[in-house]
Amino acid sequence: MDKVRIRQYPDDLFLISLPVPIAGFQGFIGTWVHTGEPKVIVDPGPSVTVPALRAALADLNFGSPDLVLLTHIHIDHAGGAGDLAAAFPQATVVCHPKAEAHLIDPQRLWQGSLDTLGDIARAYGPVRPMDGGQVLASDRLQASSIECIETPGHAAHHLSFILGDLLFAGEVGGVHLPMDEVPVYLRPATPPRFFLETCLESIDRVLDQAPGRICYGHIGLRDDAREMLNAHRDQLLRWRRMIRPFFDGVRGEKDIQAMQACSQYLLDNDPLLAGFVHLPPDVQQRERTFMLNSIKGYWGYLASSSVGR
Repeated sequence: MDKVRIRQYPDDLFLISLPVPIAGFQGFIGTWVHTGEPKVIVDPGPSVTVPALRAALADLNFGSPDLVLLTHIHIDHAGGAGDLAAAFPQATVVCHPKAEAHLIDPQRLWQGSLDTLGDIARAYGPVRPMDGGQVLASDRLQASSIECIETPGHAAHHLSFILGDLLFAGEVGGVHLPMDEVPVYLRPATPPRFFLETCLESIDRVLDQAPGRICYGHIGLRDDAREMLNAHRDQLLRWRRMIRPFFDGVRGEKDIQAMQACSQYLLDNDPLLAGFVHLPPDVQQRERTFMLNSIKGYWGYLASSSVGR
């Protein structure tokens, strides 16, 4: 298993890279930690990594968080929230109002994760129920230093958070991988059910707040938040143009070979994916898996938008 890594940034900000026991997932899932006031943890990750996260927090002499902010409750981001809440009973866990009930009783969340992810979900670990007294819907948060922004698209219950000039973006800005070989690697995260216009509106909503720095759920920090968000906005529209001929070629049928050919075409022609060739083979396999899932999201979107044409 990959080792936990801690990277320090200015302004009391740390990124803890979590060790996930899945080939190709090294350096892919991280938790953001703000040690100033308030003390904040953003997206604690899956339950299997909570012991490593707690050890890293102890190394930072972090103590107990004031707030645990969940951008969304997919189990790679929030599967460990119940375990972390039990370890820090004074902490308040903030989530989208639609997510509150699923944290208190995660049975449907866990079953849905198993149905969608299978062995990946099992490797992430089960979801522990949370004491309802610790859960706070984002529309009831009273913290003048933190702004919650509804950013549906990747998930209906997706939030982004602004603290100072920091944007904790979850996946509203796509998946970003830090790389030395290319200026940027950026990929859409658009699983079914996907609504392009909703994603674009969420990006615009965040851009209206003029963030300075963007903290990605997957993974890393960029100082050029507006440029990165605009680049991702353009990429989402570019993918629609690039995917449509493959979709039309099979008349909208869910043809896996057409989707795989489409995936390779995107890898060959989307400039923001040029760094793919520099990734290790197991990471390339992970990226191909998630790309195919994102293409399936576009396939469903194009099918629904073609009705009545």
